[in-house]
Amino acid sequence: MRFLLSITSITLLVCMVAGSTPLNGEKIIAPLIEVQSGPLTPGLRLAESPRPIHQVRLVVDADLKNGKLILDGNHPEFDLFGDLISGLDQSPYVRVRGKGEAKLVVEIACSIKEVDERPDGWRLYRINGRDLRTSLRVATHGSIADGGQARLVILGADDKVTGVVECVRFGLAVP
Repeated sequence: MRFLLSITSITLLVCMVAGSTPLNGEKIIAPLIEVQSGPLTPGLRLAESPRPIHQVRLVVDADLKNGKLILDGNHPEFDLFGDLISGLDQSPYVRVRGKGEAKLVVEIACSIKEVDERPDGWRLYRINGRDLRTSLRVATHGSIADGGQARLVILGADDKVTGVVECVRFGLAVP
């Protein structure tokens, strides 16, 4: 019986490794973490964009080293019920017809790093980027990879909070 369990375990392990190995030189698809605000009306002014920002998205890989901060300057359009019908360049997971113009979207290469944690489970991450002039943080309840409640925190020159944007975390997702 023990021998049978060992062979079964080894066979299962070999199948898992073989199944996750890319074939024919295919690139392994890395999971992503995405934090996205809803439409911002009126728009948010940041130094990185010449126009007011109407949506903020942060997409980083699972090890938090490579990502991009996406600042969308397209003006959102809504129907009479307040549902977004067009205007924003949405997440690949949420498609909206008539997305905005690419020239109004600013993408900044970035990474994030955890810098603080409160006893109640909230964590604070610093967004770092060579072309980033505004001090930005992401506050999440639990790990940023878990999904759920998140906030983009905007800091002024004196490191005081000047703005907060409620966001949604999609957690780990495969693109």
